[in-house]
Amino acid sequence: MLKRLALFLTLTCLSFTVMGAERTAFTNMSFGWMPVKGAFIKVENYDYFDEDKTHFLIEVNGMDYQDILKESKALYGDNYKCMLSQHFVQAMTELGNPIGETVDLKLYLFDWGHKVFDLKDVPVTEDNLEVLIFNNDLCQ
Repeated sequence: MLKRLALFLTLTCLSFTVMGAERTAFTNMSFGWMPVKGAFIKVENYDYFDEDKTHFLIEVNGMDYQDILKESKALYGDNYKCMLSQHFVQAMTELGNPIGETVDLKLYLFDWGHKVFDLKDVPVTEDNLEVLIFNNDLCQ
């Protein structure tokens, strides 16, 4: 009986640890395709980007978004949107781009001048993930 209780407690602690490890740099993500540009990842982070403007992901820690899409589709199939949005740290690590407490992003600002800019040390947090899931649950 004690062995079963110990096993149950161990597995419970491990599951909370794994769930607690889920983090992201974004408060919303969407995926799509448009003529000329092709596939895109639209991202938001209310603390770092102007929420009234449209931002497209160009790079995460130097990894191009087209490579991220191609490799994640090959690895996860139809589940790639869920993995990239709600399992960001795990997915990027499995794509060979490990994520720490912060991430460097290159973004394309679609509105107001069409400019590309870098954001350094954007926090990767559980709070962002909670907001992202509330805004757009891609794992349903």
